[in-house]
Amino acid sequence: MRTPPGHIAALTGLRGFAALAVVFVHGSGRTDYPWFGLHGYGPIALFVLSGFLLIQPWSKWAFGIAERPSIRSFARRRIWRIFPAYIVGLLTIAVLLPSSRPEGAAGWGRALALTPTTRPTGLRPGMEHTWSLATELSWYVALPVIGFVIATLTRRWFPRHPRAVIGAVLAISIVISMAWRWQVHQTTDWEQQLTFPMWLPGFIMCFLAGAALAHVVVGERNGKVRITWLRWLGQHPLLLLGLAAVAASIGTSPLGGSWGYEPVTLQQDTIRTVANTVLVLLLLVGVSAGRPGSIITRLLSARWLEATGLWSYGIYLWHLPVMVLLGQHISVGSGATGLALWLAINLAVSVPLGALSYILVERPASAYAKAVPLHRR
Repeated sequence: MRTPPGHIAALTGLRGFAALAVVFVHGSGRTDYPWFGLHGYGPIALFVLSGFLLIQPWSKWAFGIAERPSIRSFARRRIWRIFPAYIVGLLTIAVLLPSSRPEGAAGWGRALALTPTTRPTGLRPGMEHTWSLATELSWYVALPVIGFVIATLTRRWFPRHPRAVIGAVLAISIVISMAWRWQVHQTTDWEQQLTFPMWLPGFIMCFLAGAALAHVVVGERNGKVRITWLRWLGQHPLLLLGLAAVAASIGTSPLGGSWGYEPVTLQQDTIRTVANTVLVLLLLVGVSAGRPGSIITRLLSARWLEATGLWSYGIYLWHLPVMVLLGQHISVGSGATGLALWLAINLAVSVPLGALSYILVERPASAYAKAVPLHRR
């Protein structure tokens, strides 16, 4: 299976769509229309995408088509990808929004290390959304181990059954996530109820779902795996879009819990998480296994959406503190007009800030990380 034209642009657009979903959900929550947006989709989509993209070097090594990835290079690139923009945002927002400042030296240490969810007090006003960055960072730590296990099992023990290997790893991740979520819902400790749902074990199945799809796509693309059903599904974009609409409807229905931020049951939490994971997987199948120029690829690779994807990290970082700051100085109402104005103003500020973050911080930092010569261990 060859990489369809527009593949990378569509993946970037998919990231942009996830970032916009987060902005819409947070913005609509301040109005009479909290249902506007795909609740829970944004961070889950970014987790699935991270699994899909970052497992591929290990998949190529597993199938014998590339050398073993350098852990040192991987760590350097990930650190320079996530921390510079985050630290700039953290310090700037601390000046503009005093309530967002971490408490004491320990609080600053947790904030700078991107481990805010280790304590409830780490989730400061305007910076609560950084919980997902902490979860992503945990994935970066776990990925080399998981990738090594998948590659070793595939290369040495089950070279003829790569699908069974990745399937088993995915199944284990589902068990871990469900066990973790069950335990969280059983606890009566308020600190654990607040922060534990945000930890990596609760979302490891989302990361591994993306990784499993990427693994088999890489294998089929290089003649190592045959998955006829995946190719067939990818070549029926209207069916994929229909299934995606069903998944979105289920995830945003009462089956997935309320539209606000009230507590949800284990069943509701599971339904919403699974529905959102399936939704992004369906779109990923359309991009990675679809025909060149399919409707899904064309939609996601639109220039404006691709640009939003390039700036998505900055948009994600800045949108919530911008929302809190704006809320202190303006009032646009909670009706339909208020919703439109609220989202328009927030996007008018957050998108340019995201673009500046990409141009001035993220792109130079990533270029520096890639230019540094490293030796593989």
